[in-house]
Amino acid sequence: MTRKTITLPAQFIFSSEYRVLYSDVNSANHLGADRVLPIAMETQLRFINHLGYQDATAFEDAGLIMAYSEVQYLAEAKYGDELSVELAVDNLAEKSFELVYRISNLSRNCEMARAVTTLLFFDYQKKCVIPVPATFLDRVRLAELGR
Repeated sequence: MTRKTITLPAQFIFSSEYRVLYSDVNSANHLGADRVLPIAMETQLRFINHLGYQDATAFEDAGLIMAYSEVQYLAEAKYGDELSVELAVDNLAEKSFELVYRISNLSRNCEMARAVTTLLFFDYQKKCVIPVPATFLDRVRLAELGR
């Protein structure tokens, strides 16, 4: 099977730490593959709050929905390991954008995983995808500048 590599952007604009919980560990005594994306989503929530939004699931008069996700597994993590999750915004388009994540295991000094998600703003009243709001774009650009 062909392996796909998630290419990392030049700049990450946000980072958050996460400790591997008992509920994250599977029967093989390491972080379950199904837990990597929820850890990335927790970082997404923290990033959106960092941008100044109080509600990270419904803001800018729309909801944020995931259209695509991909995870690349590089190393294991065990219960109690400290992870660092770095986030970048990439491929901004009219109606979508990507969040790229690099997850490092600080306890084991290695890169653990990479993930990418494609997100859309969705108007639940009209039941349609809407353009990425200008206010959101402005806040992301300020975050990229470190402000």
